[in-house]
Amino acid sequence: MKIGFVSFDHLRDWHGTTRLIDQIAAEMGARGHGVVLVAHEGKASRKTPVSLREYPHELVTVELKTASGRRAAREKIAASGMDVCVASVNDRQLMYIPWLFRGSGIPYILGDPNDPRVFTFRAWQPYESYGSFYSADAIQTLLPEYIPFYPETLRPLITEIGIPVPPAAASGLIGKRRDNETRVNIWVGRLNEVNKRCSLLLRAFALLREDFPDWRLKLVGDGPYWEYYHVMAEQLGIKRYVDFTGAVGDPAKHYETADIFCLPSLFEGFPLVFAEAAAYALPLVCYETCTAAAVLLAPDMGILAESGTEGDVPESLAAALRRLMEASPEEREKLGLRACEVFQEKYGGGILYDKWEKLITETLEEARRAGETKLERICKLDSTEKEERMLHVGPDWDGLGPNSPLWKPGVLAAAAAEIAWRENPMESPALSTADAETENIRLRCELARLRENYGSLENKYNSLLAQFQAAAAGTAKGKKKRR
Repeated sequence: MKIGFVSFDHLRDWHGTTRLIDQIAAEMGARGHGVVLVAHEGKASRKTPVSLREYPHELVTVELKTASGRRAAREKIAASGMDVCVASVNDRQLMYIPWLFRGSGIPYILGDPNDPRVFTFRAWQPYESYGSFYSADAIQTLLPEYIPFYPETLRPLITEIGIPVPPAAASGLIGKRRDNETRVNIWVGRLNEVNKRCSLLLRAFALLREDFPDWRLKLVGDGPYWEYYHVMAEQLGIKRYVDFTGAVGDPAKHYETADIFCLPSLFEGFPLVFAEAAAYALPLVCYETCTAAAVLLAPDMGILAESGTEGDVPESLAAALRRLMEASPEEREKLGLRACEVFQEKYGGGILYDKWEKLITETLEEARRAGETKLERICKLDSTEKEERMLHVGPDWDGLGPNSPLWKPGVLAAAAAEIAWRENPMESPALSTADAETENIRLRCELARLRENYGSLENKYNSLLAQFQAAAAGTAKGKKKRR
């Protein structure tokens, strides 16, 4: 079986979704399947994907910014010889998939790398996003708790498969952390305030620093908020106690020397860093409102920070961290070992790779029995001129205003959604369950955006003020010399 994997960012960016696709592609190749990787054109970063470095996979590069590039991409995919495809993509990329696979006859699985409620506050409409999912032959989601947040139309297509966790490394660390002179709270990820919210962790650590002088905070990773967090740490008076490592190829040595892992995220699809930290027997801390982390974190694995009427605040995160920082090294070790045990039992690599192979095989077999893919059936149902036009033109922003029917990238997805709701007239395109939770997460994300904008303006103000003061000081010194 020749399996395609669409991971547009594979050569340009290295994040949770690209890492997941790379792990699955490498494992399927090791199991004897042919593998085709579809990625945006670009030079491979220093973090060259394992699947390309260790296995002779076929690589298909595409360019999607122009109409000619998109047509060429569709032709490359059709000519690749793949029997079935797995596409796990983020954001607007999702709505390229139906257009690119139209006419190929290749069944595909759409992997959802996010908490599905994020569709309610993304830049595009849930209508088009769910339409993209409806055109798939199968859907993969990361946690069973997510399934009720999809429309009922989609639920029969959904299979829950988490992220394969790294092998346990805890056995070699037992007892080694007990005599550390310096204790470390660690965070690993991309420095992005809208979702990752390291500002809350910095503020929480500032509240604790005087009571715990032998503790440090380490932020492992890089991102657009690097400078922002440096300035914040300085303003909070903790910069000398915070270590910024920048981008690292392998965070293993940082996990090994840490004592607590903290994840202050607003939402996560499946926090791989949680699983990595558990593999190194670290006790875990997160907010109770981060669905994925809260679901994965049992009471005997770490601490959940409470959220009050004002949402997630640094005081509650500081209170959760305090409990672990005051605990003995043996108590922290016990929690970390339990976390390691639970993650390995539920998400050990072999178990999940078996589930992936089964889903891929069954998807291909079902399409062959039916004699057509789900997308082909949808295309046959399209009848109106508008839908036909949408199907043939494809995603394109070039020269189109916001009032154009082609302005949204999910042009085929919108047609697919139209069919979905037509077949289920009693169902609204909006989320069918947990409306209160969905609205809550939307509002909290809006609040995060407001805080982000405020912080950015504050940093610009401080930078301009510093420049003004430096210029004023220089002017004053020049006047003294002239006297």
